Amino acid sequence: MSIWTELLGGTVAFEEIAGVRTRILRFGPDAGRPILLLHGRGGHLETFVRNIRAWAGDARPVIAFDLLGHGLTAQAGTRYDIGELHEHARAVRDLVAPGDHDLVGQSLGGWLAVLLAESRPPRRLVLIEPAGFQSEGERMADPRVRAASAAGGLAFDAATRENVEARFAQLLNDPHRLDPEMVDLRTELYAVPGAGAVHRAVRSGDNARWLIDKERFAALPVAPLIVRGARGHIPAETLRQLAEAPGGALLTIADAKQWPHYENPDAVNPAVIDYLKEKTA
Repeated sequence: MSIWTELLGGTVAFEEIAGVRTRILRFGPDAGRPILLLHGRGGHLETFVRNIRAWAGDARPVIAFDLLGHGLTAQAGTRYDIGELHEHARAVRDLVAPGDHDLVGQSLGGWLAVLLAESRPPRRLVLIEPAGFQSEGERMADPRVRAASAAGGLAFDAATRENVEARFAQLLNDPHRLDPEMVDLRTELYAVPGAGAVHRAVRSGDNARWLIDKERFAALPVAPLIVRGARGHIPAETLRQLAEAPGGALLTIADAKQWPHYENPDAVNPAVIDYLKEKTA
């Protein structure tokens, strides 16, 4: 599998949105209810390389973009906290998906997707190992999260292939499922001047006021599909409780960690497609 061939037929361009030069991928037809994809902390739009073609099919436009300061989107932030990332994501959403749309968010992107859903609900909401439901202290109490954080920090400080591989080893249950091309791409993106400082700022931002509790989540007018890796870092019970909303569902992917959509797209892709097909009238 190659990133190039999987995304062949799509267009990648830079668009000025709210004063920020933003990298956007568009795949599939121009018409139809778009699926907007939001990647995770330290990520980029290629996070969804194994999903975009399947989710678009023959009838759905899929739109992915690099979050503020991530990938090749401009490093135009000052704080890089959730509030600032949300402001940019909302501006992108309002431009590229001004009407009915679906949202898919992974990790940090899942946190942002929930905030976006509060301001203008999507028709359907998919959250993949979503962040935003635990304080930093709770997260760091888990030794697996501490190990992942340490490995990620190495890649931010020195963008070598070895350090990037070490970061991916914390995201994937089986690092052998990683396409070497993804390692090469992320190494190049982390080597962009200023990228490491942005990622460290995103990590260290004081985001306590944007945490989402169960009551706030339950007030969302859309029931989510939550996708978790069986070996992921977020407590399973936390995600089970979030999926209890009427119409909500929890999909657990065996032998997967933080990137279940990447590690096992054959299980995730059809489940997401089925969920997005529901209630389309």
